[in-house]
Amino acid sequence: MSHNPGNERTAMRPVIASALLLLALCFPASVVAAGSVGTVRAQRDTVGFAVSREDFAKVLYAAFSAEGLDDPRARRSAETASVVILPHDDYLYAGRTAVHALAHLRAKRWILFGVCHACRRIGLRDQLLLEDDAAWNVAGSDYPVDAELRDVLLERMPAGMAGVNAERHAAEHSLEAMLPWIGAAVGDFTFVPILVPGMEPDRIELVAGRLAGVLAEICRERGWAPGRDLGIVISADAVHYGCEGWGGAGYAPFGCDEAGHAAARAQDVTLAEATLAGPLTVEGIASFIRLVWNREGPEYPAEPYRITWCGLFSIPFGLTTALRLQEDLDLRPLTGTLLRYGDSVTDGRLQLEGTRLGVTAPNTLGHWVGYPAVAYW
Repeated sequence: MSHNPGNERTAMRPVIASALLLLALCFPASVVAAGSVGTVRAQRDTVGFAVSREDFAKVLYAAFSAEGLDDPRARRSAETASVVILPHDDYLYAGRTAVHALAHLRAKRWILFGVCHACRRIGLRDQLLLEDDAAWNVAGSDYPVDAELRDVLLERMPAGMAGVNAERHAAEHSLEAMLPWIGAAVGDFTFVPILVPGMEPDRIELVAGRLAGVLAEICRERGWAPGRDLGIVISADAVHYGCEGWGGAGYAPFGCDEAGHAAARAQDVTLAEATLAGPLTVEGIASFIRLVWNREGPEYPAEPYRITWCGLFSIPFGLTTALRLQEDLDLRPLTGTLLRYGDSVTDGRLQLEGTRLGVTAPNTLGHWVGYPAVAYW
């Protein structure tokens, strides 16, 4: 009898669905250690994101299935990433891209660098923003903040480089969206959430260099290795494109038709492959800044984008930290791989029934977003 891989895959899907459901539901509803002091941060964005473990299990299965990644156990043989860039947009749009990174995550503690969407508008700059919660509740689980590591970072960072701003964290969604993806990959873990507001390149080099030095000290003291014991997640969406919405200031240099979509998508992929993939270097980070940032006119321009990537500061800051950490620990340079680039028009929406997920924005040629997944090892 002839072998038909397609029939085998179809037959296995109910089994894989059960496995993925079990994977997501195996996390306890509360994983905050007994005696922990502090509050549990509530989920900020509940429209395009899972609000229960059951809903996230369905997202996970739909995304794996759409990408043909039917067996989550395949992650056991993958390269271990020290750093990943993941999108923070609606799971229905970005999920197909995000799942490609899960096979590469191993660490049980993570530093998360996120976008501070409101920082420019309210004038916050030049200082990393941390917070003081005991845990974050996302998709029905409480994910514990590594309070001890956070406090050491705050203690050892020079004055003016890092501070606590719980209000900004409570209003921001760019980091909470990362937590269920990490949990699906590694099970229980702890994390330190850091928002990255606007900084000039020299300031990024200064602050990221010092943070890397502190992390290197901690790694040497505790015998931690990047990737195995400590990982970095950088939260970032790619281009926000279109001539509809966007507050009347849309980015659409190629037009809002099929040709414009293809051109903008090609520009994004070329940008990612040229500046984010390959050896992680100072020159590569500088190229990303040169191509994406608006460096003309005043020091703090009203419109900071050349290309509207929602990772303007989180990407160069997180990558500079990773680069300097490798150097401080005398480890070999990291190399980046573009695991997948997706966008909300090409991929469409994941089809989920019986969940409470909604959609926060349209996916049309006049309004769409790109999604990068990049891993470094």
